[in-house]
Amino acid sequence: MRGIALIGLVALVAACSPGAPLDPDASTPLGSDAGVDPNDGAHSGARLKLTWYQFTDGTKQFSGMYDAQNKEACSPYFGTWTDGHAYCVPASGGEVVYTNSTCTAQALHYYVPSVCPQPLPKYYLERGTVGCEARPAHLYLRGMQLAASTYYYKSSTGTCSTGYTAQSYDQFYNVGTQLPNSDLVELTLGAPEGSGRVGVRFYESSDGMKFPWMMHDSMLDADCSAEYASEVSTTARCVPNDARYAYYAHDASCTQLELSLSNTCTAPAYAYTYPETSCPNDDESYYAVGGQQASSPLYFPSGGSCNSTTAATSTNYYALGGQIATAPLMYAADTGTAHRIQLIHYTTPEGTRFRDPYKLYDQQMGTACYPQTLPDGTIRCVATGGYIDTYFTSSACTTPVEVVEIYEGPSTCAAPVVPKYALLDVAPDPGTCTYGTEVHAITTPHTTAVYTGSPGSCSVYTPYEGVLYNVGPAVPLTDFVGAAQTIDN
Repeated sequence: MRGIALIGLVALVAACSPGAPLDPDASTPLGSDAGVDPNDGAHSGARLKLTWYQFTDGTKQFSGMYDAQNKEACSPYFGTWTDGHAYCVPASGGEVVYTNSTCTAQALHYYVPSVCPQPLPKYYLERGTVGCEARPAHLYLRGMQLAASTYYYKSSTGTCSTGYTAQSYDQFYNVGTQLPNSDLVELTLGAPEGSGRVGVRFYESSDGMKFPWMMHDSMLDADCSAEYASEVSTTARCVPNDARYAYYAHDASCTQLELSLSNTCTAPAYAYTYPETSCPNDDESYYAVGGQQASSPLYFPSGGSCNSTTAATSTNYYALGGQIATAPLMYAADTGTAHRIQLIHYTTPEGTRFRDPYKLYDQQMGTACYPQTLPDGTIRCVATGGYIDTYFTSSACTTPVEVVEIYEGPSTCAAPVVPKYALLDVAPDPGTCTYGTEVHAITTPHTTAVYTGSPGSCSVYTPYEGVLYNVGPAVPLTDFVGAAQTIDN
């Protein structure tokens, strides 16, 4: 399966994530360069400001949004609310529980460990349901702390659970005042801009903010997200956002595919399927969704066979129509600047340019990178890549070795693209709380046996349709380009 670039979502999650503090007095001027807007149409409003990663080499990348009136970061990540509108929403957390056995005394529950406790969110976001979608409904302030020795959950049918004994790490608070939605900045998702099949849709606010949020395929009449095969791809495609995975079939040969949905859901326009035998860079296939059909007969493919099953009474089934062609995109780091860190854009021959809102390219290291806050509080564009696992070279599981497993797929697949680097999570130092990261270059295939387990229970580890690679020494994190977060004035 290919990688989905979660355009819009990833960039703005950073606005509500822990990290280095933003400087509301810092500013980055907007401008143009050779007729191409260096900010891709994005600009701040009077109240809703854009935030940026400003790299030491001069590159500027989207970071998120900041509500200058409420003086807090916010994000439109939650999408459309139950009232049909979208808002820039501050960070929220907690869950609703009850402090009595009849589930009438409501409270907010938070997990607060004694080691490395984090500040509790100021808000609680309550969700409602529209059709079969969970959507934001109301935003509440966190109230005063409560004392509770036992707490309860209420099921969807209104039944109160048996009690749970509160532990030292459980904290409880009143549900505070509900904030009117008018206290938030309302956002409108505009019509696609640009010529050709693929256009760009912007979130806009009445105070003048504008931010590129997603792409739109006019041929399919569908909002879409970029999907690429690997970090070294030069091509991508824009796949429909609302497409659902179709797993079942209506015939004993599993060729008449169908989509299953809860009967509370409205059928989407498109669905997708995976190849039965999947190679690392295989595409999903996309289809138009047809009409509802009888729930029986019903089959599903597994292990090369087609198996019958019984339909659920709460599920509707829809036939799939013809396969559709998704919109092609070019995918590449920018050229033409002297900066070491380059922005990455999805483009079309008609001139559409849509920035990857989070990922960048480090020309010196020869790899994509992501801004990451390190344990010392600095921000650097750290290389992307594989992930390091620790196994053992001895059958007693006493001699550790760090390797990277690269999925190859069945023997009929082409050789996979091996990333240049791999990452290793590093446990916090004593007295600190933040996990660190080590970056290692991937070197040669690991050709000898490795083992997994413990000295008392050790066994050979055999990768499933994959191959192991060795890694070199850790690359100093100071080799990666640093950045600061700023807010437009």
